[in-house]
Amino acid sequence: MVGCVPLRGRDFVDMTPVASTNVQSVGYDRLTQTMRVQFHGGGVYDYYGIPLELFESMLLPNPWRRLGRTVRRHPYRPVR
Repeated sequence: MVGCVPLRGRDFVDMTPVASTNVQSVGYDRLTQTMRVQFHGGGVYDYYGIPLELFESMLLPNPWRRLGRTVRRHPYRPVR
């Protein structure tokens, strides 16, 4: 799934690989402030209302350990 993936059936969002034991890749749609997270276990989630700064911090190594609790405070839904 790393590469470009549809975001809510409209535009495509670039997915960026992340150095992490939990997160495989993340992508961000600036227009809707939606961050897509793909986990190594196969789950993919969209998180809404994510500030750009939070997304950029997710690109650093091991983001879920540092930021998972903060990200989960935002509305989200499983994509698959």
